[in-house]
Amino acid sequence: MRCTNQAKTLRRLAAFLSLPAVLLGGLGVAEAAEEIQSGTITNSPPMISYASDGTTLQGFIVDLAAAMSQQMGRPIVHKAIAFNGILPAMEAKHIDISFTLMNDTPEREKVVDFVDFFNLGTMLLVKKGNPERVESLETACGKTVSTVQGSTQIALVDEMSAKCVAAGKPAIQNMSYAQPADARLQVQSGRVAAFLGNSPVMVYLAKTAGDGTIFDVVAGHVYQPVPLGIAVPKTNTALRDALQKSLNALIADGTYRKLLQKHGVEDGAVSSATINGGANVKI
Repeated sequence: MRCTNQAKTLRRLAAFLSLPAVLLGGLGVAEAAEEIQSGTITNSPPMISYASDGTTLQGFIVDLAAAMSQQMGRPIVHKAIAFNGILPAMEAKHIDISFTLMNDTPEREKVVDFVDFFNLGTMLLVKKGNPERVESLETACGKTVSTVQGSTQIALVDEMSAKCVAAGKPAIQNMSYAQPADARLQVQSGRVAAFLGNSPVMVYLAKTAGDGTIFDVVAGHVYQPVPLGIAVPKTNTALRDALQKSLNALIADGTYRKLLQKHGVEDGAVSSATINGGANVKI
């Protein structure tokens, strides 16, 4: 007995729906709304931080991730993780990417790929009035500074401290903390002379913390110029390329520039989304 057209249609539909999800995703079906889990620190305004309600994330990275989510048709969901735990979480497949303040460096490129979305440097944050007279990192010999655990700033302090000792001066003492907020608090309390952090965050805090009455940023000295990148496992080139494509689309249509201007971080603009642009950076 011959099958009717309706029966044939039902059989074809059943066969299609029985395909593995990965194949359906390639056809633009199953993966369309799949979340991309991103590990991030959450206390570095104006890039990413909680609003006054303590639960809503805001900042340039949050807005850029939302715009890229729309481009890709997949939501990027932020998951708070201490900085030194982000790469281990990615290796354990607890997260898919890291869209946060992570410098793209040759050392990190050995384990992940980066889609670079911003340029930044390291600046010194000091207590208002700079009572310790830290005019540059070169003048910090014999002083105590703070950094974030797992950050590239640790190597910068170690290198400068070695130069101090070689010149017959006291070493720089480095106190590292899991959270940037804790590292900054040491400056505010007077326990350390300076905090070494990412330039847009340092400038923002000097302007806004206590209406500008708590911190100063040491102007004229920017260290470690380096791209900031979205970290992606080397095994997931499809996701890496999708992120690059969506970012380039936002750069081309002007959305990227508008978001930079919204948060006052235009100085860090990139002209295109580069893959592993930190390959030649010396940290």
